Amino acid sequence: MDVDRVTALSGILLVVGLVLMTLPIALPADVPDDRVEFYVESDWSDYADQTTLAYANLSEDGRAVFEAARQATPATINRSVATAPESLTPPPDPIEIYNVHDDGAFYLLQVRHLTDEADFLTQRLPRVGALGVGFLCLVGAAYSRFEV
Repeated sequence: MDVDRVTALSGILLVVGLVLMTLPIALPADVPDDRVEFYVESDWSDYADQTTLAYANLSEDGRAVFEAARQATPATINRSVATAPESLTPPPDPIEIYNVHDDGAFYLLQVRHLTDEADFLTQRLPRVGALGVGFLCLVGAAYSRFEV
């Protein structure tokens, strides 16, 4: 069985075009989940312009995160938004600063909600390029199939 070269080329271009146009739509961009970053600093003071929280009034999750961040000082700790204490999670992108009062001492608790979006050069542009090349392959398949 002989296959005509034009028919084979049209079939290959059609398959490649469909795959290149389907992949960017079927596979979403790889964007990390939102994170919440916690940082604790000791030797703080009770500043009136900042919200003061009593350590004893924090939820069990809030105390666990505070203790983990205090032990990690000077580093920060990260939690996913799903596992971070809801009472300490700020809205996306801003930084919240709290005075935490524990046993007569004040601590700074800095909480940041980190969000990531798909990067244009590494995640958006290749998808647009694949769609464009897929479209060109489909146009090439149609042209080679229906040329007079």
